[in-house]
Amino acid sequence: MPDDQRGSYFEQLYRQDADPWLVRQRWYEERKRALLLASLPQQRYRHAYEPGCGNGELTVELARRCERLLAADLSAEALRLARQRLQDAEQDAHVTLAQHRLPQDWPRIPPGAGKFDLIVFSEIAYYLSPEELARVVEHSIASLAPGGSIVACHWRAPFAQRIISTVRVHAVFQDAHGLHRVLRHEETDFLLEIWSNDARSVAQREGFA
Repeated sequence: MPDDQRGSYFEQLYRQDADPWLVRQRWYEERKRALLLASLPQQRYRHAYEPGCGNGELTVELARRCERLLAADLSAEALRLARQRLQDAEQDAHVTLAQHRLPQDWPRIPPGAGKFDLIVFSEIAYYLSPEELARVVEHSIASLAPGGSIVACHWRAPFAQRIISTVRVHAVFQDAHGLHRVLRHEETDFLLEIWSNDARSVAQREGFA
């Protein structure tokens, strides 16, 4: 999908339906979120970034694990829905919502503010062009705190708005210098992978392996 069409596409989508992919209703989506959350290498995170937060269903669960969370989306309507979802769950106090277009609006971290120790790409990176994805991966690595993790979770089947295959999206992260894959979970429907700039396993990080 061309960059100049994405904004209007997603804005119209969320104005027509507050839950266009039924992420609040389908067991598939609930299970996928649970797998993603259970796969995170750390129990708690200091500062996380979730671009493409949509209506906030995953955002709420990430907020329960993070001291601070920046959640962003291209659609103003999606952000309104996410804000309401966070308020309903009483998880809004430590979450900042922002309208971001990637890679142009990748957040600039002020000096002394600390980098992200968690960055989550859930069902978003396949909308980017190869050039945009390359810049997003570069920004992710530069913004990642020591020991931090980058999560990518994406639907595998073809669809009209997809620009890059899920396999290719994940390969760009896998091939990036300085990242080590710490988890890969593959199913017929989706691919979940996590990379870190710390090659140690969860057990090694906790000091018993």
